[in-house]
Amino acid sequence: MKDTDLAWLGGIWDGEGSIALFTHTERTGNKKICPCVSMCNTDIAIINKTRKLLEDIGCSFSLQELQPKNSRHKVRWDLITRNQKYIILFLEAVKPYIFSIKKEKAEILLDYCKRRSAKMERLPSKGSTPYDNTDWETLSKFKEICSSETTREAHV
Repeated sequence: MKDTDLAWLGGIWDGEGSIALFTHTERTGNKKICPCVSMCNTDIAIINKTRKLLEDIGCSFSLQELQPKNSRHKVRWDLITRNQKYIILFLEAVKPYIFSIKKEKAEILLDYCKRRSAKMERLPSKGSTPYDNTDWETLSKFKEICSSETTREAHV
């Protein structure tokens, strides 16, 4: 894959994508930390090119088509993955080409996914590998960045 393709993908993610780390409470009351990268667009050509580049770097993202509720709006397509393996591959490929606050989010999420993946390899379990203090601290750090996002200035 060419650097220009990765730069294009990084630019699309900077403008149209999301890099997220959030919690989800299960029915049992247990909280899970959920990594996620996604992108949405109404231009199917952009979606198709993005999907092709993701496949070229070894990632599989699910594609969802969302019909508008308002007839004046366009159909929207979402590409999304919560798979840590694919998140790692994706972020390692595009991180050098992301400029906005998403670069800082990408660094934190990449570190989180690598640590969790290594932990799961060392501690195979039936179900979820327990979270440790570092996992929860990473989530707090990520949330802190998100809450200050609107008050930051671009680094020129």
